[in-house]
Amino acid sequence: MKTTLSIFAALMIFSSTLFAGIDRPEVITGMAVMKQGSMVKVFYKGSKQADVKVSIYDASNKLVFKETIRKIDNFVRPYNFSNLAQGEYRIETVGEDGRQVERVNYSVEKIEKLANVLHVYGDKDKYMLTVSNKGTEVITVKIYNNDGRLLYNQSETVTGDFARIYNLENYKESVVFEVSDSKGITKMLSL
Repeated sequence: MKTTLSIFAALMIFSSTLFAGIDRPEVITGMAVMKQGSMVKVFYKGSKQADVKVSIYDASNKLVFKETIRKIDNFVRPYNFSNLAQGEYRIETVGEDGRQVERVNYSVEKIEKLANVLHVYGDKDKYMLTVSNKGTEVITVKIYNNDGRLLYNQSETVTGDFARIYNLENYKESVVFEVSDSKGITKMLSL
């Protein structure tokens, strides 16, 4: 019984100490950066509403962008880096809670066109080309033989995904499909 009372008393003291801090919750402030492609999102949380200055500097410490967001305690703001040179950038916020800095490395990522060539089951000379596409796009399909001689060349405007079956019965050797779009993205597919 004495042991039970001792444990109970210890738990009471521990819980009163633990819950004493809950009456005065501490506001967590800060900034975070998330990069996705050429878009960089800045997440900001301050302790109270105030003006927040956002500045973006390049690697040579040159100011490339600056804005003031008025009377706000938190925000999420996207910034488009597509017109900037590749390299390291410093994003700085200055508000009531002081100066905060995050660094981001911006690089242009190679975008590849998703395309695939499959043999049509049951027919040895037919192949299906599929190209994933969003929106309306001009797609050019070229087919070359082993010697690099152009066998087929066709461009067409497509909306959405593209699929076509090609009959290659006149070409017994292996061929290479070249698929390109109007942005210059090219994909080579060998059979």
